[in-house]
Amino acid sequence: MATHDEVTRTDDVQEDEGCTVDWSWLAGLEIESATSDLQHWRVRFTNGQTLMIQASDYKGKAFLAFQPYKPR
Repeated sequence: MATHDEVTRTDDVQEDEGCTVDWSWLAGLEIESATSDLQHWRVRFTNGQTLMIQASDYKGKAFLAFQPYKPR
């Protein structure tokens, strides 16, 4: 299972567990709205950016996809 160290902002992820996501670009942004259809969660920020998180399954395993997955 992945663990997150909030002090150093690093993740300890096993190779078969996927990847890490850098959330630092979200720091200080203000949420304007959020919607969900149970598969997609969309957050729109007051600066016009949108973050979408999609829950799905791949090869029988649950996964999350992020768009954008890195800072613009």
